[in-house]
Amino acid sequence: MGGTVWQSAMFGYALATVPVFIVLGVVAQLSRSRAARRAMELVLLSGVAAFGLALGTLADDAVQWVIVSMLTVVFVVGLVMHVRSYSRSS
Repeated sequence: MGGTVWQSAMFGYALATVPVFIVLGVVAQLSRSRAARRAMELVLLSGVAAFGLALGTLADDAVQWVIVSMLTVVFVVGLVMHVRSYSRSS
């Protein structure tokens, strides 16, 4: 049971990083702050790592699959916006 609690905590952290990533992305876009951009990258990497660790819990629950699908869409859109911001700033 300890493993499932830990995996659920990782999944919750991965979900919590999505709005933080979006807010930091907006701040980085508006202020052109390198610190905000680097913080956004760290949040993104840690969220993806936590999501990877939490994948073991997905086989049981259909609701989690829906949440993961929505998270994936948000992640891909955010990643595309992030990559485009690099091409515009250079």
